[in-house]
Amino acid sequence: MSYSSQSDQTPNQQQDDANEANPTSSEILPVEGNSSQPNEFPRYWRQGLIALGILAILGGIFWGTRYVLINRSEPPASAQQESAGPQATPVRLQQLQSQTIIDRSQFLGRLEAQERVVVRPETQGRITEILVESGQQVETGMPIAQLEQERSQAQLRRAQADVASARSAVETARSELASQQSQVQQAQSELELQREEYQRTQFLVEQGAQSEQELDRARRDRDQAKAQLESAQQQVEAARSRLEEAKGNLERAQSDVEVIQEDIQDTRVVAPISGTVGDVPVKVGDFLQTGDSIAKISQNNVLELHIQIPTEQAQQLEKGLTVQLENPNTDKKLTTGQISFISPQVESNSQSVLAKAVFSNSNGRLRDDQVVRANVIWEEQTGVLVPTKAISRLGGQTFVFVAEESEEGKLIARQKSVELGDIQDNSYQVLSGLKAGETIITSGIMQLSDGDSIIPESQMQQMGDQG
Repeated sequence: MSYSSQSDQTPNQQQDDANEANPTSSEILPVEGNSSQPNEFPRYWRQGLIALGILAILGGIFWGTRYVLINRSEPPASAQQESAGPQATPVRLQQLQSQTIIDRSQFLGRLEAQERVVVRPETQGRITEILVESGQQVETGMPIAQLEQERSQAQLRRAQADVASARSAVETARSELASQQSQVQQAQSELELQREEYQRTQFLVEQGAQSEQELDRARRDRDQAKAQLESAQQQVEAARSRLEEAKGNLERAQSDVEVIQEDIQDTRVVAPISGTVGDVPVKVGDFLQTGDSIAKISQNNVLELHIQIPTEQAQQLEKGLTVQLENPNTDKKLTTGQISFISPQVESNSQSVLAKAVFSNSNGRLRDDQVVRANVIWEEQTGVLVPTKAISRLGGQTFVFVAEESEEGKLIARQKSVELGDIQDNSYQVLSGLKAGETIITSGIMQLSDGDSIIPESQMQQMGDQG
């Protein structure tokens, strides 16, 4: 397809084209089966394009005017920054103060109740009743558990009846002995009387005042009285033997009663001390042998800490040193005590020295056999502590940023090298480089360089509230 310019056309051709572009109403003839839309379509396009052009011109005028107004009212951001200078970094500040520096060492230790016992039965038997629960407070003599009774109360009553019978036999034997002793006394009196009568008769016979027959009669009476005394004495010995036998029977009967009573009492296990019941590992129906464990009772009012101190630190140990306890899981401080015992021997396996510290547990926060973290305080002195979040490290050295005032009266960050000691409660001990009274920066230190302008966050907040 080729195109030719309008200047190359003949006058007749130009007229024909004009007629085709602008036909008159008389020249437009209706054609059957066809509409007039093909002839009207270019006109709608022209109207739409004109409207869009007008809208574009109006939009350009609006945005151009707005741009001019904005540029006139506000200078460029680069111009603002150049006029305001470098922007200050908002930071948090903290003034250093003298504090107590604690020289301490940390160890793990185990708490033990100074008074605790394992409750064990003194006889074998099956548990028929458990009378306490774990954690319960008990007093001395309070029942803990009941075992089945091998000896019945009927056996005890029979044994007690035997005791009563034996006691009655003793009383009878004692009365009989007393009676026999009385007869001995009578026989002794009679013998003394017959001896005197014999002597008197013998004297009279020698004087010729009486016959020999009277002397023989007196000798016979004396011998009979002597025989009666000896018989009475034998009866006394027999009565005494019966009394001793009756006493022996009574002791055996009483012993039988005590054995039965002990057997019955042993089936009821009681608390030997006052305290708190620990775990009860047995249950009703279990058969226990003598010495099996039923429960543990401990007094937690006062607890003793056992810690092993390495030999290189043992020379610092002395009674009265302060020991602080912490929960190893939460780092929460529990209580404070003092060293009360230092072993004179070194544990050969661990090369450590056993030390003990006593702690009051009136609030009940500590437990028997509890593992705790113990801080042994060797020395306390005055010094400066700096928070760990204020420390930055570079090339193996440690630094902090100190807030200083510049010659223009503005705050700037000044980087200072410091020497640090042990850590204490998220703070380092400052050995050199800082002193009390200086103000350090505790936030945003990773974005700071030496000499940067800074502004306290509190001042920024006040400016924001005022704005």
